[in-house]
Formats: sequence, C-alpha cells, structure tokens
Amino acid sequence: MIDRVCISLSSKCQLRCTYCHFDTHIDKKSVLEIGETNAKKIISNLLDYAKAHHGHIKIGLVGSGEPLLRFNLIKAIIEMVKVVDKERLLSFYTISNGMHFNEDIRQFFYENRNTIKLCFSIDGYESIHDLCRVNAAGKGSFATIMQSVELYKKMFGEAPSVNATVHRETLRHAESVLNFFEENFKNVTFSRLVDVESPHLFISKKDFQEFLQLAQAHKLEMRQFKAKKYDCTMYGQLCGVGRTNIYFDNGKVYPCGRFVGNSKYELGNATDPIDEIERYMVSHITPCADGQCYYDNL
Repeated sequence: MIDRVCISLSSKCQLRCTYCHFDTHIDKKSVLEIGETNAKKIISNLLDYAKAHHGHIKIGLVGSGEPLLRFNLIKAIIEMVKVVDKERLLSFYTISNGMHFNEDIRQFFYENRNTIKLCFSIDGYESIHDLCRVNAAGKGSFATIMQSVELYKKMFGEAPSVNATVHRETLRHAESVLNFFEENFKNVTFSRLVDVESPHLFISKKDFQEFLQLAQAHKLEMRQFKAKKYDCTMYGQLCGVGRTNIYFDNGKVYPCGRFVGNSKYELGNATDPIDEIERYMVSHITPCADGQCYYDNL
C-alpha cells in the first residue's frame, strides 16, 4: 500500500544551497507550480485511496523549493482536510528553510499542530550550516534560521524537529555537530547527501551509517532508530520505490524525488486516481532488496 507521499508545492526558494539536488538536476524554469484545484484533487484522491485500503498516509508538503512560499496553498489544503478527513487518515508535515516565519505562519502551525508538523532544515552549528546553505549573494542563513527556531520555541514551548544534511564536512566535525544538536534540539532526522556535484562533500553509505552509529550515543530522537519502514535509504530506512512511495511534481507522479524530470519513470498524471498510479507502478517497477536504493542501483 502507498503510505508515503510528497507533493512539491514550489520550485522557488530564497536560498541557493550548493548541494541542492533540484538546482543541479532540474530546469526549474520549466516547472509549473501546482495550483489549488489540482492540489485539492490530489488530496481527495489520497483520502479516497486511504479509505478504500483502510490505511494511513503520511504526506510531505515539500519538494524542490521552499514550501512556505506557498503558505496560502498549505492553509487551503489543511482547512480542506479538517473538513473531509474525519477519520484522520492523512497526516502532514512540511520542511522549511526558516527564512520567512512571520506571526501568521507561526499562529497557523500552532493552531494546526495536530494536523501538520513544521520542521526546519539545519545542518549544524554556524560554520557547518553556512558552508552550503547560502542565499543568492552567498551569505549564510544560520542566523536567520536560528531566529525562526527561537520564535518557534516561544510559540510552541519546545524546539522544532529538524532535518540535517550530512556531508564530508559533517563527518570531519561529527562530535561537535552532534553536540550542537543535542544541546539545542530533541528530534533530528539526518539525511545522507546524494547526487552531489562537489566531490569534496560526497559521503558513502558506509560513511553515513558510521555517523549514525556515533549519533546513537547522543540524547536525540532520530527517525533512523525507530522501527525500519519502507521509506528512503537517504534517511537510513528501507527503499520504498515500487512499494510505498510516490512523489508529485510538475503535473506528474514519480516513485521518488530523485526521478523528477525523468519521463521513463513517470507513473501517471498528478490528478490520476491513486489506485491507477499504484497499478502502473507495481507493473513497471520491481523493488530492490532491503538495504539497497533503487536509484543508486540504476
């Protein structure tokens, strides 16, 4: 059953992260941003599918840009879901760079914290974070994201969950990075840097696993050490391609975000019924063995 879904809301972003997969692999000028009508149709299709299969679907309102630039669309989706999903079969999250986090946004996410979870992207302390997460002028974003973290803590009474990209410099300063997260946050998802154009940032799966073993000694709640599920090896989980995962972007559906723009791996149009998408997926994609990544094995 499909139970992990990502919907790309925007290809626009205030940052120019040097390791961004989407900046280096997709022509963002050709990407058509999803409108409210199609977004709601996708949500409706997912809810119909969840009801038919008696299951729960976790949906990321994320993608190739900064989702909070489409804040009004996020609001429209969540307001719709609160009306139509009485059984709470759908749950949501989004991951922000924290560059735009005003009072309206904070209030909305606080009031809807049981429906949608807001996470931030932070790679570590200032020099590690600002190494790659920079704006168009090349200026680091650490100071701004930490201001947003403080605003979040003031509103929610706790630190936000964060996503951190792990690369070669992270490994060189692993204990310092892990101490930073342990001192400032509770829930961290570490992601292995993939498809990088800079060899000096590359890390192997083995490198990543060794980093995760170091992280176990720290008082952090990590996605990697919860029960193994079909999701993504980038997070230390099992590959869900051909099994449980689909990704919506630019009017199409793909088995994961790394396939966006590859017509060979289009599973259908974004507004197609989910059962049709799933039938096409299982008839055209043979899942890889546990522990392997389908994309890496191409």
